[in-house]
Amino acid sequence: MKHKVLTIMALLAAGIAGWDLRAGTTYTSDGNIADLTSGVGQYATFSNFGAGDVASPFTPSSAELAAHGYRVYAGGSLPGLSGSDWILATFSTSVASIRVFPNIDHFGASYDGYQYSIYGSNNGTAWTPLFNVLTVTGAGEPFTLGTFTGTAPLRVNNVLTPGAGPGGTVGYEADFTFSSAYSEYAFGASTFATQSGNADQELSAVGSLTASVPDGLPGGSCAWLIAGLGMLWLFARVFPSARLSGTN
Repeated sequence: MKHKVLTIMALLAAGIAGWDLRAGTTYTSDGNIADLTSGVGQYATFSNFGAGDVASPFTPSSAELAAHGYRVYAGGSLPGLSGSDWILATFSTSVASIRVFPNIDHFGASYDGYQYSIYGSNNGTAWTPLFNVLTVTGAGEPFTLGTFTGTAPLRVNNVLTPGAGPGGTVGYEADFTFSSAYSEYAFGASTFATQSGNADQELSAVGSLTASVPDGLPGGSCAWLIAGLGMLWLFARVFPSARLSGTN
């Protein structure tokens, strides 16, 4: 009996550890833009774009996002990156946790909330790939992230959150915490958007987060960890004679 208990407890512990490592993106449905802007410490300045509702450079604000939700798109070339469609988001200091505010102009299309890829840099020439969407899951709204490369978002608020701008509506806000901090983030088209025939990432803002989930502990992991520990406690209560110091 003792050996069986040890085996079961080992499997439970392995499961808890596995949940902690594999727990994925948390999805929310908050339609209030103020709830999303309240956690932003500073907004990056957009540049290197050729089209949108504003001229380059442009720095969004919480008030502007709520009232207008302006968008930028049609990026250009950047040193050190291949291709010619990169929008640059620059912070005054290096940050590791960001919130991306996409601009949704094809609501109902699976690619629109996951239209971007992300690279990070601290000198504008050496870039680290951080995130790229390969597939999206769902037959209709709301859509969820399928497969990807790099660091998955900790949370995606996969609904619209007006500010409604002239060409689209803010929504599908995504929170990321990367293992290193960067002062410059380059946003290109995601693989999934390109394959879907709409390689034109459109953004309303990128902000730094005032609080973040630690890297390596994705959103939702704490809940899984608590649930797993609860299972271990319940097992010990149901089988009190199975303590390690008990009978064989």
